[in-house]
Amino acid sequence: GEYEQPVLGMKSCFDHVTGEGSEVPWSAREWFMVRKAEVCLAEDGSLVPRIAMGVEAREQVRGPDGLMDAPLTRPDHPLVKYAEDFT
Repeated sequence: GEYEQPVLGMKSCFDHVTGEGSEVPWSAREWFMVRKAEVCLAEDGSLVPRIAMGVEAREQVRGPDGLMDAPLTRPDHPLVKYAEDFT
């Protein structure tokens, strides 16, 4: 990929672009989602934040006002694979 990945040995989304359909241009982006957030009370009375996050891929499609995000449902899309690796 263009930049170092956040986890050693992790593939970039461009590393997932191989085989059939890899020459077809596409536009997409990642959404970092908060799945669950809570604040817990520790035994000593301090507040402890807890958060669960995930990554979702959105393909950009041309709409009436320009590019818009659409949920990706195609499991072989390079950005979907990258989101699964990241999450």
